[in-house]
Amino acid sequence: MRWLDSEDQARLKGLGFSPKRPHAQGAVGRHRTLARGFSRDFTSHRPYAAGDEARAIDWKAYARLDRYYVREYRAEDRVTLMVLLDASASMTFRGGGRESKLDVARRAAAGLAWIALAQGDEAGLAAVGGAAKADLRPRGGAGQLAAFDDSLSAVSAGAEADLAAALESSAERLPRRAAVVVISDLMGDPARVLKALRRLSVGRRELMVLRVLDPEEREFPYEGSLRIEGLEGGTLMLDAAEAAPAYREAFARQEEAYRGALRRAAVPYAVASTDAAWTSAVSRLLAA
Repeated sequence: MRWLDSEDQARLKGLGFSPKRPHAQGAVGRHRTLARGFSRDFTSHRPYAAGDEARAIDWKAYARLDRYYVREYRAEDRVTLMVLLDASASMTFRGGGRESKLDVARRAAAGLAWIALAQGDEAGLAAVGGAAKADLRPRGGAGQLAAFDDSLSAVSAGAEADLAAALESSAERLPRRAAVVVISDLMGDPARVLKALRRLSVGRRELMVLRVLDPEEREFPYEGSLRIEGLEGGTLMLDAAEAAPAYREAFARQEEAYRGALRRAAVPYAVASTDAAWTSAVSRLLAA
């Protein structure tokens, strides 16, 4: 595999998905839930009791026996994991000889898919903001990891500058019931991006967000006169010493806006830095 090696698999071993909301789960799998009826794995009948849902009544059994019986199902469900990978141009940034944010995001996506598939779940991929769409329908099984790896390699960055709009449009094509992990640098207007993230989490979806950043984006370690060419368009001339304090303050406000809003919404959130092990960020995300 190009995006996940055996050493990273060893670091991820023992991690797993366990959706907090039962309705984020789908087909039969290993995840126990309090909800009844998502699984189609019938186990037995029992007599109807006050408080049981009418939809659980077996009307065919009533017609035969003239008594109400409730169908029982095994309450284990498979998680459908959908990874939304930001492939907008800003994700191609790389500083200090490090990997680009997009490549680190690819590795994290492969790791999440490996975790899901290893525990018997399904994994799918959707690229947002990229030049080449690399959507992969969620499936389980041994062959899906190789297909996921190939799809990650097919992703190419595009000139999309409106992350919020790209996320909004992706909400329409996602499964109605899924665990959705957004992997992005979240470079955009926080209010609009957060609104788009809320759209992704409506209904029977459970949202997680992994932000990928390069340390230069946080620290602004530059000196002298700078000519900054935006990866998504535009050129800016500035003096680094004058611009640094305002930039760092604005970046800190943006980060707190995301962290605070997602915390209040009970959405798991973690930051992966291109100068640190992405596996640790994935571990923090799944533990959040």
